[in-house]
Amino acid sequence: RSVLEHRVSDEILEILSGRDAGTIAAAGPLTPDHVIRTKGPAVLLEGELPLDDLAAVGARVREAIAGYRAAYDAYFERNRHRARTSVTKLDSSPRVILVPGVGIFATGRTKKDARIAADIAEHTLRAKALANSIGRYTPLPDADLFDMEYWSLEQAKLGKAKESPLAGQVALVTGGAGAIGFAIAKKLIEAGAHVVLADLARDRLDAAVGELDPGAAGLAAGVVLDVTDERSVAGGFAAACRLYGGVDVLVLNAGIAHVAPIDETDPAAFRRVTDVNLIGYFLALREAAALLKRQGTGGNVIVNSSKNVFAPGADFGAYSASKAGAHQLGKVAALELAAAGVRVNMVNADAVFGDARRPSGLWQEVGPARARARGLEPAALEDFYRQRNLLKTRVTGEHVGNAVVFFAANLTPTTGATLPVDGGVPDAFPR
Repeated sequence: RSVLEHRVSDEILEILSGRDAGTIAAAGPLTPDHVIRTKGPAVLLEGELPLDDLAAVGARVREAIAGYRAAYDAYFERNRHRARTSVTKLDSSPRVILVPGVGIFATGRTKKDARIAADIAEHTLRAKALANSIGRYTPLPDADLFDMEYWSLEQAKLGKAKESPLAGQVALVTGGAGAIGFAIAKKLIEAGAHVVLADLARDRLDAAVGELDPGAAGLAAGVVLDVTDERSVAGGFAAACRLYGGVDVLVLNAGIAHVAPIDETDPAAFRRVTDVNLIGYFLALREAAALLKRQGTGGNVIVNSSKNVFAPGADFGAYSASKAGAHQLGKVAALELAAAGVRVNMVNADAVFGDARRPSGLWQEVGPARARARGLEPAALEDFYRQRNLLKTRVTGEHVGNAVVFFAANLTPTTGATLPVDGGVPDAFPR
């Protein structure tokens, strides 16, 4: 898997629409060392694309990439004799795709790699166009490119660094600026993924992204998204695709709660909770299902469910019912999406309070009422939950993040499963 970087400008579009576009794309890089980032020639999607027909566009792209791979394999076979020792063939996929009317798409295992390839591609287009305006650009010989691409020092790097389990993957986390969402995103990035945080507040998103990706390497991005609004959800996924090229992992995490006995629950409050915890999950899951099927590369959906699915609490009817509905929706999705190579699993966490730096918004809202119901001071509530579980342990957002990474990394052939992250609550054992 790879992530994408898109570049477009009037100058790029003018060059790609010109009569020299084909020869410019086929000519390869300006200097041999660029081949390490961009490979040799670029892919040019010639002719008008039916942009209103995604299936037709996809077929054209796949055909062009298949042709590129065949040409690269032939290039390797023609030149492999030049190496003094046996060499390991690199992957045959292009790094730069040129689309008239749309711009440059560059690929890389990381966003940083894709940006570097795009920078080189953009400058290369400009230099070749200028050369052709005063004469004719002469490309470098394949032999020189091969010598650099398969240079012994570059070959020595292969296999030395162990690839991260989620390298090249893109995850979208709803409720990403909250305590659990942030911790999940942190663990996903540590596992090699790029993460799109989706939440309501731009200022909280910006703060979270700045902390997760202090070097602005493109490891994290934030999109304002309201999970209860169909258009907002669609727009959030579209933004993720523009940023990185697609989505491989969806973490359904946004959630709210309301504390009241059933006979005292305002229907409006009940609807508000189910709108976020159930309808919001449905809308994001529906959008992801359609996208993952179109991409055709499999994927993972992880539902941040709740211990309350198996062990509901009094005065917590709206939350428990909405989480149970979302949990069941996840099981149905596991049945429906397996044929597309998409796994859907649930994480049942309990009592994740966050910390002083990033406290849980849910527990800030419902904690005082839950403490009163148990005759406790609010400050004693977290320790009450810790003492309640079998392991007598504090459950953190990082623990939930570890569970998410486990599922996203496909470490076992599992779908439709529930993983408790609660320290051991007997009433909540999955049955």
